Amino acid sequence: MIKSILFFLAFVSLSLSRRRNILLSSLFVAGFLFPFLLYSIEVGGHLTEDTTWSPNNNPYLVVHDVFVDEGVTLNILPGTVVKFNSTILVDENDFSNFIYYNGTNIAKMLLVDGKLIAEGTEEEPITFTRGQDSLYYHWGVIYLTEFADRCVFKYCNIEYAARMMILVGILPVGAISIFNEETIIENCNFIDNFCGVFVEFFPQKVIIKNNYFFNIENIYSTVVGYADGGIRISAGVTNVSDIVLIAGNRFNETDISYSNLDINNAPVYTVFNQFNEGGINAGMESETPSYFYYNNFIDCPDGINGVCQVDSIYIKNNRFIGGYDGISINHAFVEISDNYFEGCDMDTGLESSGKVYNNIANTGRIRTPGYLEAYNNISFDSSQLGIGATFRNVSFNNCSSINNEYAFGGAFWGIYNNCIFTGNNNITQYGVSGNPVFRNCIIDFELPPECINGGGNIIVDSLQAQSIFEDIQNGDFHLAPGSIAVDAGFDTLGYYYPFDMDYNHRVWDGDNNGTAIIDIGPYEFGSPSFGGIHGITYDPTNGEPVDYVLIKINNEPGEFTFSDSVGSYEYKLPAGIYDVYAERVFYDDAVEYQIEVLDGQFTQLDIPMTQPVGVEEHEIPHNSLLISHLSNYPNPFNPSTTISFSLTAKDAQDAKIEIYNLRGQKVKTFSNLQISKSPNLQITKSPNHQITQSSNHQVVWNGKDSSNKSVASGIYFVRLKAGEVEASQKMLLLK
Repeated sequence: MIKSILFFLAFVSLSLSRRRNILLSSLFVAGFLFPFLLYSIEVGGHLTEDTTWSPNNNPYLVVHDVFVDEGVTLNILPGTVVKFNSTILVDENDFSNFIYYNGTNIAKMLLVDGKLIAEGTEEEPITFTRGQDSLYYHWGVIYLTEFADRCVFKYCNIEYAARMMILVGILPVGAISIFNEETIIENCNFIDNFCGVFVEFFPQKVIIKNNYFFNIENIYSTVVGYADGGIRISAGVTNVSDIVLIAGNRFNETDISYSNLDINNAPVYTVFNQFNEGGINAGMESETPSYFYYNNFIDCPDGINGVCQVDSIYIKNNRFIGGYDGISINHAFVEISDNYFEGCDMDTGLESSGKVYNNIANTGRIRTPGYLEAYNNISFDSSQLGIGATFRNVSFNNCSSINNEYAFGGAFWGIYNNCIFTGNNNITQYGVSGNPVFRNCIIDFELPPECINGGGNIIVDSLQAQSIFEDIQNGDFHLAPGSIAVDAGFDTLGYYYPFDMDYNHRVWDGDNNGTAIIDIGPYEFGSPSFGGIHGITYDPTNGEPVDYVLIKINNEPGEFTFSDSVGSYEYKLPAGIYDVYAERVFYDDAVEYQIEVLDGQFTQLDIPMTQPVGVEEHEIPHNSLLISHLSNYPNPFNPSTTISFSLTAKDAQDAKIEIYNLRGQKVKTFSNLQISKSPNLQITKSPNHQITQSSNHQVVWNGKDSSNKSVASGIYFVRLKAGEVEASQKMLLLK
């Protein structure tokens, strides 16, 4: 009976016009019909004016879909709990209760055509969860439509969301589903969702930063371990240029069958993330470069995997531990450099091109069968091949294959220059095909007859092989003093890359005989280090660091690094003059010209990153008629500033000064009793031609909050409230 009543009420209320106001049901009804919702506030329908949800009214129970209309802002304060009516999700094909049709969906959603600001704090996060706390129950989604303004989620707990079918072709599947142009998601926890964040119809600017994605509960009652993963990105079309920045996140999905990050047709900057048990599925078809930098992949079946018909993918400084394929990329131009593989492989596929260099595979193989150049790579202790598997005319230069099951793959037309093959159990995995060339290599076997001896090769026994390296038993393959590899390489003039595996000078006179010759293997003995640039990326308006900035040398996409979570970066370079380019979502691009780098020295280069004019801030609304009457001096200031304003005698009686930070939090309040009056009077004419007298007033703010604690450097807003008028002014505290 109760179930029938609930269904009837839901159907009737949701069939009303989409433009109705928010519904607030009585506590009595909530307690009578939904005993588990006692003391909650029920909400649903359309928000037609700016609205604030506060923890004072916890919890908010979404019993009907909530719509934030265009031009309307829903502001959710720290500590607020929002619970959505939910229902069981039977399997991956179950949409019966998750289809929006005049609100008949049982699982409810929050649809935003306007703006949603959900900024909690670390101490008081905002929670979005299911109303019925029962296994396999899920609610719908937070759907940011293409009409929505910039939306912000910070310090939110988002759990037990599923998906919602809006129309054919519009299928938001993420707890936060982004179809709008600008969204920021930071420091949020995504727990047991079908998908944490879904990005569709490709937006202009999205940041997904410092979040935690975790699945432990089965999503369905009938299917174990099936979900779309932490983040799913789909551009819908190819050749897009918009960027999604995915930085500093942790993915800990223990009950999924897909990847943690699924990318389709989208350029992404994926940096400083931690992936556990599920990696990246990259099916990209974009002309804009994608970057995968300084990520950790732990026990992922596939770290970075995909068929990507794109111009450029840059995979640098990542760690792949366990799993199967650390990297498996095909049909792409790739540069794979400075990565570490342990217990997993690297495979670039038959149709890839580009460069593979400065990688180490510990108990893994480096397989490059496409149209690539490979140099300065090491594979050791692998149960398969070390390096090679060449099906194209690929060159391997200064690589090492040590103590593997097979020295190299079944080569066709490959060229091996200055490589080291020792301690391997077998020569090739599939036999030798074609006529690969070996030149100035160190080997402990006789070349098969199919191979071409290009000259300069050195054949060693096991004892001699031990003396080549500093500490072969512990995986240190730097050349030992007096090593036969020193100054024994091929092509000492005009070498096409100038660095060894440590970014030291590549061609050096290691035996001090007066002639500089390249060494055999990835390291150059005795050579000095490059210099480079280092510094921080920062916002000049407040002095705060800007994290995760892409820094490119001479605007070359492959010559890059990223600043870290505190804005710090370092990049080694040969001596020379360089232009340094920097870019970051929500900041203007920056260029520092003619930066000189000297050998062995690092040039300090702090790069200012400026937010574009018109960037949104949580600024206090003001009355434009009073702007000229409110000011502070000095500005910027340290440690104090004098706030001046003029008011009529009537308005001054209840005047109030309030100080807010950038997050809209009140820092300090001065009541009218604390305001001093100067003797000067001003005569002003109002718009209705009435003559009024106003006097000047002042208050001094010493940069301390209401608890008398000094506040941090940054931008603050002073708001004047007097009678029916308000005014605000931006202030900058620099310490």
